[in-house]
Amino acid sequence: MSNFDQTDVPQGGETIAVISTNHGEMKIRLFPEIVGEAAENFIELARQGKYDGVSFHRVIKNFMIQGGDFTYGNGSGGHAANGKDTTIGDVYDPRLSHVRGAVSWAKSRMPNSIGSQFFIVQAKDGAHFLDHPEDGHFHEGYTVFGQLYEGFETLDSIAEVKTDNRDRPEEDVVIEGVEIEIL
Repeated sequence: MSNFDQTDVPQGGETIAVISTNHGEMKIRLFPEIVGEAAENFIELARQGKYDGVSFHRVIKNFMIQGGDFTYGNGSGGHAANGKDTTIGDVYDPRLSHVRGAVSWAKSRMPNSIGSQFFIVQAKDGAHFLDHPEDGHFHEGYTVFGQLYEGFETLDSIAEVKTDNRDRPEEDVVIEGVEIEIL
């Protein structure tokens, strides 16, 4: 993986996710070869159909869109691919950063609290304050496991929706399905 750039388009043999929404399609390059279980968790949840019909429940224009709570749809539910009440831990790699289009796991302040909720950075300049600090504690920062490479217009369309005072879209933004493909 010399000369790796997370914003490059995927090459043959790489794993991608195609997220279909009621606002359009987004294609994401996944990084299982770099962050292992962090990417595999998303792949398996998608294959289990856990994201089908789930909303992006939190949208903050010029920051990010968040979804993946297949339990309650409000940001308080979901779990890792291994089943009910399971979570995974953070995985960091200095080659991965919260640039525009980065796909990262949402979590609580507790270590090993990643379940099924993810977010996509929409900010034009990224959200680098979410990166794992080099000299910080391991639970600081968020795990990037993918990168949007096609469908930025869909990301921006979702970011433009009208939201309430808790950043919840007034009209549902729905993930219709997620397909995992090998190029």
